[in-house]
Amino acid sequence: MTILTIANQKGGVGKSAAAVTLAHGLAVAGQQTLLVDLDPQGHVAFALGEEKAPGLYRLIVDEEPIDNGSL
Repeated sequence: MTILTIANQKGGVGKSAAAVTLAHGLAVAGQQTLLVDLDPQGHVAFALGEEKAPGLYRLIVDEEPIDNGSL
């Protein structure tokens, strides 16, 4: 198993776009891929055409409980 991380404190530098593009490329190449978005803005969900929902960021940072439907 290989774990890749894309991180930068500055906003607007293409972290989410790079992560989505990389995950897509790996999936197309036949690799099992899990893309986890910890950004509170949820741009990965937007890029994938999904509704943004409260999730891991709120659980980890705000310690708010989340329901199973949010993941």
